[in-house]
Amino acid sequence: MTLGFRAAGTFFAESLRWRRGDVRWFVRWPAALFTGRFADHDGHFDPGQRLANLVLAVLLAALVGSGVGLAMISGGPVFVALRQIHRWATFLITPVLAGHIVIASGLLPGYRGVARAMHAGGRLRVAVARRVWPGWSRRRGL
Repeated sequence: MTLGFRAAGTFFAESLRWRRGDVRWFVRWPAALFTGRFADHDGHFDPGQRLANLVLAVLLAALVGSGVGLAMISGGPVFVALRQIHRWATFLITPVLAGHIVIASGLLPGYRGVARAMHAGGRLRVAVARRVWPGWSRRRGL
């Protein structure tokens, strides 16, 4: 249990960190989806991953919290408010999850090869690491 809390702390600390180059990374990201030329970034996650981490964590907490509240309350103004929270959190999380699936599957040319890292035990080809995570690759000596 302690390891899970530590990992969650690291996850949120890394996800909340803002760096000067993040705006440049986001500006170059749409082209990188197709070219594979991602801007350098610092840290464990790239800026897109950090944003997705935070959005998913907040929306999942809203879905779970409102879902539990809806199961416990049978009516009234609080029920209506929880229903709205649950409904809007569902609408907002759906495109984020769909985007994650498209990126994780490697369907986009810029993300070819990342599916192995996400779904095959974390193994990643060096060429893919250099292309998608250039700063991380350099720091690792790849």
